[in-house]
Amino acid sequence: MKTPSGLQLEKDQKLTVQEHLNVLTQQATLIFVLVIVLTGLMMTQIDEILQWVLNRMNPCQTTECLTLYEPASWSVVRWLTAVFLAVMCILPLIVGLFYQFAQPGLTKKEKNMFRKWTVFSLCGVYILLFLLFFYAIPMLYNFGDGVHDEIGLTSQYDAVQMFVFALSIFWTSLIGFILVFATISAGSTGLITDSTQDWWRVRIHGIGGLVLLLSLPGRWNGTNIALITTLIIVLEFVIKRNVKKTHSIHLPKAMFDHEGRRRNVTFVDCSCLGVAYPINTSPESTGLLRYEALCEHIDERDDLIDHVNYQGITDIIIGGCTSKPLPNPFKDSLKSIRCSLRGLDLLGLQGSLPQSNEQLSTEVSIAMTNIVDPWNTKQRIDNVRLEIDKASQMDVDLIDSTTWSEQTTGSTRVNVSTWTHEEKKSFR
Repeated sequence: MKTPSGLQLEKDQKLTVQEHLNVLTQQATLIFVLVIVLTGLMMTQIDEILQWVLNRMNPCQTTECLTLYEPASWSVVRWLTAVFLAVMCILPLIVGLFYQFAQPGLTKKEKNMFRKWTVFSLCGVYILLFLLFFYAIPMLYNFGDGVHDEIGLTSQYDAVQMFVFALSIFWTSLIGFILVFATISAGSTGLITDSTQDWWRVRIHGIGGLVLLLSLPGRWNGTNIALITTLIIVLEFVIKRNVKKTHSIHLPKAMFDHEGRRRNVTFVDCSCLGVAYPINTSPESTGLLRYEALCEHIDERDDLIDHVNYQGITDIIIGGCTSKPLPNPFKDSLKSIRCSLRGLDLLGLQGSLPQSNEQLSTEVSIAMTNIVDPWNTKQRIDNVRLEIDKASQMDVDLIDSTTWSEQTTGSTRVNVSTWTHEEKKSFR
């Protein structure tokens, strides 16, 4: 699934790349300076902090079972712990600055998702840290030490490895916790749907697995494999539980137009607040989305942009109107991701006719196939003929105007205002 680049939202401001880079540089510099300053402050008390943590994790009654096999590694532990504590102190600031930087490029749903999982994740991180170092990890070491005592073994623990083991568990839990809340928030806002779940699954699993693969301390051992496997299983369960019903009736299949270009064409059944004739199916290989009123609801327009972005849709064809009533910023958003927008004007075709009119159903099907791009002129005529053959009406009324005439019983209307003289001649 290809995700187009260059997405421009309706409320976006046009800023140069250099302006974005300047803001990012300023924020990164601030964070870097604060981390250095806080790390220096932490180093003045790091020995007392490490001693306190070791006492919490030590399963023995005394410190005699704690051993330091690699003194040089202990220096690394001291500095890493100081950096880690510095980052934890300014983590809310880091997240806040990141949200401030990303906010201009987020849709409304993405903003809501980001705020929700940010708050929950920040609270969860600190609670998780407390529970791990105060209860979970000490319980694991006490359990293991009890097993050693039962078989008569004298335990000796490497202080460095104790920290590495504890850090591996905490880091995996931290990454998993953030990704779980991000997934839940995305699902609650409708971003994870049956049409976009694969897109989300690849990214959630990919980010989580890659981060752990590159950042887990210590050697690649059974513990690290078990941690990554557990994370993938948990994330997969959460993703499946948060898949929401989408506006998509069915997804488009890639096709090649008459010029050999790859196209993903999707029709949009916009009911125009229940007035327009409903579209229940679309031509072969094309997709179909359903909305209530794109002109009135910005949330629906944002959702449509998400579909275009995630599914790589190249052509949007709206059923109800001509697409002219849609806001210009929305049209610019579609242009920014190279998606064309057209309208069938089914409201003009329908007029005052009821939606239950069988003849109208045939004329709507004809209107949906009576287009060029991605199809060529010959394919268009063949498609129109095929739809006419399916109908019971024998007469055909060719409308050579942008304005639809009144429907005549037993006569199927076909708009030929965009047809060439040769097309009209060959059709007759």
